Amino acid sequence: MFKFFKELIDSAKEGVAEGKAELAQEAAERDTARQQGNAALEARVAASSRFENFAVALAAVYRETFASDLREAEEMQRSAVHLLCVDISAKEIASWKKLLSRDFSVTDRESAEAVVAEIVGSLPSQSGDDDLALWIGRASHLATGAAAVGYVNAGTALEWLVPAVELAVERFSGWDNYAQSFLAGEREAPGSNFVGRKLLASMTQKLLESERSPWKTVAWPERDSLADLLASRETPRSA
Repeated sequence: MFKFFKELIDSAKEGVAEGKAELAQEAAERDTARQQGNAALEARVAASSRFENFAVALAAVYRETFASDLREAEEMQRSAVHLLCVDISAKEIASWKKLLSRDFSVTDRESAEAVVAEIVGSLPSQSGDDDLALWIGRASHLATGAAAVGYVNAGTALEWLVPAVELAVERFSGWDNYAQSFLAGEREAPGSNFVGRKLLASMTQKLLESERSPWKTVAWPERDSLADLLASRETPRSA
């Protein structure tokens, strides 16, 4: 009988050891997958241009609202890639298509181009900086979102935004200034409501404070460097 109990104990010990080994193997595989995923995302950032980073960052309030990236960036110890580059996570594409259709009646390249052109064309006639910041943010969100879901390639979408980027650099002095005007414009926008304003204000504060936010990692361009920013469209950040 004692031999029987000893065999039970030995078997249990072996089972525990095997279980620990399996858990360690699974943890190692998860860590490897995380490192590989991070490397691919960081490579995407390195392949982006300063113009892309800035144009996408102009839409960061909406991007962080609809598909938070800052928390995952912190947890995964990576850059906030989806707030710096046109791409979004594959799992978000279906929901973003619904958002673009709901908010802008955009369902394909043609409708995206038409709406972006209408918004961008209206920017110089906006009544003040508050409305200007709001519509720059919306134009950037729409154009980069249309590219993210595959309606248009990223380079074309970014070209649509050149006039918006030019006005942003000419009229605002930094992310704080842009953010304040954006929120002020949102308060007066048709359809604005208390819940939406609170949410956007919260996202704005998060973007201003988080060390991984593009509003911390992407410098607001000086007016006299606008030509260099525009010229960077074909130049990766790492170049």
